[in-house]
Amino acid sequence: MDVYGLGTLAMDVLMKVDNLPSEDGFCIVKSNDRQPGGSGTNVIVQLARLSAECGYIGAVGDDILGKEVLNSLRDEKVDINSMIIRPGMITLHTDIVIDDGGSKFIMLNMGDAFESLTTDEIDIQAITSAKVFYTDLLPKEPAIIGLRKAKEAGVKTVFNMQVGLGTMQGLNVSKQEILSALKYVDIFAPCRSGLYELTGTTDLNACARCLQEYCEGTLLFTLGKDGSVIYDDNNRKYTVPSCDLKVVDSTGAGDSYMGAFIYQHCLKGMPIEESMKFATMCAGYTCTGIGARYSPDLEIAKTLVWK
Repeated sequence: MDVYGLGTLAMDVLMKVDNLPSEDGFCIVKSNDRQPGGSGTNVIVQLARLSAECGYIGAVGDDILGKEVLNSLRDEKVDINSMIIRPGMITLHTDIVIDDGGSKFIMLNMGDAFESLTTDEIDIQAITSAKVFYTDLLPKEPAIIGLRKAKEAGVKTVFNMQVGLGTMQGLNVSKQEILSALKYVDIFAPCRSGLYELTGTTDLNACARCLQEYCEGTLLFTLGKDGSVIYDDNNRKYTVPSCDLKVVDSTGAGDSYMGAFIYQHCLKGMPIEESMKFATMCAGYTCTGIGARYSPDLEIAKTLVWK
């Protein structure tokens, strides 16, 4: 297997309404839709679309949302043999309410299945036999064990923290636990807010110096419209701007970037800067459509040209 993932998964439950109500107000629901999401599975799906052989583990309920999560991964040819199905439990999902003008609010429903995954249930053999182990450190204990086992087996490890520190703490992962896990990590990719909160500074060079006390690997900073920056394990700095395009929806762009970078650099062995440009183009493509999984397959990716 090329990449084995352990991390977040979700279904996005979309409700389009005539207006966002104020307190004690009403609105009319005009349509309902469901789309697969979750940063962890989005990254794995991007990898699978680029032809990587991928597997994933997480816990879902046996509700309709859990079945749709599994079906969405199966449809993308992701190995789901390790997935855990909890009878009677609720699958992690987001309720997204969007009005006619595009304004929205998002409610995260953790359910009770996702965080129930135990360390005894993770497939150590699948982790240690993969080329890359990918995680966003959720759920915490299984993810940390996975990182440690992968590192001990010589498997390349990637930790993609695509939420802020406050959200991680709300999911029972402390700042110190994040920093302590970095000794097992070959590529650490925090989002902008998470990076600044972890390090206490907005100066990227200072951020790198701070994290290098904990992580001996590559630091990948995704900065939205400001592009991305990498400090490699020899502290060489690489900077690539974002694509100049009309953004329709930026949801999932960071996940597409991460999957494309892992594919190009970790699996294909391409140089860092070339891999960053490829990942940036894939993320840019994602921004031109609606939804977190408007990401390119390999044939589309081959047509993208760096400008």
